[in-house]
Amino acid sequence: MAFERVSPESVGIRSEDIRSFLKESYKAGIQLHSFMLIRHGKVAAEGWYKPYSPDARHIIYSFSKTFTQIAIGFAEQEGILSLDEKLVDLFPEELPEKISENLALADIESLLTMSCGHEAELTTVDVEECGGNWVKAFFEQEFKYRPHTVFQYNTTGTDLLCLILLKKTGQTLTQFLTPRLFEPLGIKDVYCSTMGDRVVRPDAPYSEVEAGGWGYHMRTEDLARFIWFLEQRGVWEGRRLLSEAWFDRAFRKQIETDNEVYAPQTRHWKLGYCYQCWCNPYKGSWRADGLYGQFGYVIPEKDAVMIMTAAAVNTEKQLSLFDSMIADRMEEDTLEENPKEWGKLQKKLRKLKLHAPWAVRQCWSEPLLDGKSYAIDNPDGISFEEFIGGEGHFGHSPLALENMLFTFEENQLVIAFRERSTAKEHASDRTQTLRVGLDGAYRKSTLSDGIYFAAGKWVWADEMELEVRYQEALGAAMIRLTFDESGLTLFVRNQMPEELDITRRMVSTLKGRQEGI
Repeated sequence: MAFERVSPESVGIRSEDIRSFLKESYKAGIQLHSFMLIRHGKVAAEGWYKPYSPDARHIIYSFSKTFTQIAIGFAEQEGILSLDEKLVDLFPEELPEKISENLALADIESLLTMSCGHEAELTTVDVEECGGNWVKAFFEQEFKYRPHTVFQYNTTGTDLLCLILLKKTGQTLTQFLTPRLFEPLGIKDVYCSTMGDRVVRPDAPYSEVEAGGWGYHMRTEDLARFIWFLEQRGVWEGRRLLSEAWFDRAFRKQIETDNEVYAPQTRHWKLGYCYQCWCNPYKGSWRADGLYGQFGYVIPEKDAVMIMTAAAVNTEKQLSLFDSMIADRMEEDTLEENPKEWGKLQKKLRKLKLHAPWAVRQCWSEPLLDGKSYAIDNPDGISFEEFIGGEGHFGHSPLALENMLFTFEENQLVIAFRERSTAKEHASDRTQTLRVGLDGAYRKSTLSDGIYFAAGKWVWADEMELEVRYQEALGAAMIRLTFDESGLTLFVRNQMPEELDITRRMVSTLKGRQEGI
């Protein structure tokens, strides 16, 4: 199935409302990366902010949870599992010596509704205290409340659902969903991080389990296909894939979220929780919801969905703007076509882009750095791509940054970097090149992890600022580069200002000494 592209007015939406939403989002500091607005199965508007593009995957964080929920729905439909199965029966090898009454009552459904009884989310410190075994840490956490009575956000509980699926089927989340969901919907290129990529050590127990609570990278249109399938209550191209009975339970409010334990601060998170997705202000409305503004927003009464990827901190504002400027103003009937406003919207959508740093060149400084090679002091053995990956770049590399060579070409800085192997099974070193635009435009580089975009500027005679974007991540790595006659310092921080336990907010420094002196 290919979505038909139509004018907004033909499906009861005003072109100027969409344009106003984009304008107000920008004014509110919401960095949208892409969106698709679909009504009656037709795309009313869509856009990607360059350098993000339709063919690129994007980290979706907890939006992933809704995929896990659907996998559990398929498993129940096929008799693979039952939602009332007790966790103590599923994981007898990881239980504490004393099993509390509340722990004994916790079941699969309590994981789906985030009401297993934990008072707080698991932290990396909790996991490390259990030797990197996140499953053991999950059961060591006190089950303070009776299951199904108190909501507390619990990403590790979602990841545990993926492990349950793996134990029962021998398949990862993606392997299980491929013939049941991805292939029927025409979704071909998905990737899910594993628990070993960031949350635990790569060699820790259960590190190979796919992180269905936070780890999917997907294209925007594939997200739209998935959410539209859910809006259609399990039917795709006239064929029912998942039972309607599942939708009767999974997408209605299961538990209240406005309590003293979870204590939500904003409106859209006070309205209740379904199975691995949140309730919205409209009747029967819900959303798949990922950190920093990754949304699949469904309004059944309006037969509409909105997909957004973003790098936003004020996600309440992001949702409220959509509610007030688009959803509230949708008309039941078609509107009179408005070629002038539709033309303005199309022009706006063609020109969407993120603004790269504007460069001021330093004609006296660039020759001092040009052609210089630096040996990097790298005691932690970090790869350059881990260093520059930004928020949403996950994974461990067997290579460590060893050397950097800087050269200037017309309107760009070229950084050639050599890395050495840190593992016996990866015996060969490698050299790659990152290009950095110095003319207010990003340069594209294809590195081993994927595609990167970079731009930079001089801020002092001996200091540059570089903005590097990994195409599948969401926040840029902001790098300060300083140098003198003998040494180099690279300081990196992520663009996103929040620090959450499940994400990697890298603040790190590398130093180098000039070679050949």
